[in-house]
Amino acid sequence: MSDLLFENTKITAYFLWECTNCPNALSLWYCAEDVAAYFEKMNYLHPSLIREIMNEQPHNVRRISFIRHIAFRIYVYTQNENKLDNWFSAESLLGNDEWIMAICAIAKIYHDNKENFSRLTGIRSEQVRQYYQDV
Repeated sequence: MSDLLFENTKITAYFLWECTNCPNALSLWYCAEDVAAYFEKMNYLHPSLIREIMNEQPHNVRRISFIRHIAFRIYVYTQNENKLDNWFSAESLLGNDEWIMAICAIAKIYHDNKENFSRLTGIRSEQVRQYYQDV
């Protein structure tokens, strides 16, 4: 389980780096964990759900809100204040099947281990750990 979590977080963080060029690898790792926690919270556990949202019309409120959540997390962890850069990075990630599969796999692991989250090793974000500790 921990190996699967590590590999998917690494893939997710890599694509975050590729889209944002943020030099802080730990921040990108935290971002990956936070996005996965958001996906788990929203019950976006399967790539088909993400594709369904992204196939909605560009002005669809659900689609806009979804992208905004990802773009905000990119802003928080990369400290890039350019809103358009963050938005386009989020859209790019959400159009990448490999990223979607990896982030959904992390969210599914979080979901499956919600009751005993403290047993999951490899979670580096204290904020994510705290969230699941309070659940």
